[in-house]
Amino acid sequence: MHDVVSALDRSGFPYRGILYGQFMNTAAGPKVIEFNARFGDPEAMNVLSILSSDFSEIAMRVADGTLRQSDVVFDKKATVCKYVVPAGYPDNPKTGEKIELSGAHDALLYYANVEEKDGALSTRSSRSLAFVGVGETLADAERSAETAASSVRGNVRYRTDIGKETILSDRINHMKELR
Repeated sequence: MHDVVSALDRSGFPYRGILYGQFMNTAAGPKVIEFNARFGDPEAMNVLSILSSDFSEIAMRVADGTLRQSDVVFDKKATVCKYVVPAGYPDNPKTGEKIELSGAHDALLYYANVEEKDGALSTRSSRSLAFVGVGETLADAERSAETAASSVRGNVRYRTDIGKETILSDRINHMKELR
């Protein structure tokens, strides 16, 4: 990411703004999949949910080129985002299915690809709802997101393994194998 921004600057096209990169680690080293001039999803929800700095101040400093690292402060918390998706997603999502939010939870809720008709929510063709659990530990954040996601009723599903220590350990071990 740093190399791309530096190259743009050297070429006379200094970049200011959000730059989201998607990479894949391979046995031959990291490879670029894509760059986007936007926030990543769901990464932005995880990160921005614990931002304690004023976002509008950050945006203004980015635009005028005066942003310092000390201007951006995050709470020392863990976050986990679990998406609720229509049954059949991604290949054959069941659209128009009624979903209900039931049960109390403390996760942050982000509405995604849903439709509201006559006071009821229904699924569309992509990710429907995102729940971000915030906690002192990864386990606390995962429990919060899990409680929220499991409370949704309807023809939907979500990944129960997201945010679990086991999946994190598996991915770390896989990265070590690649190196």
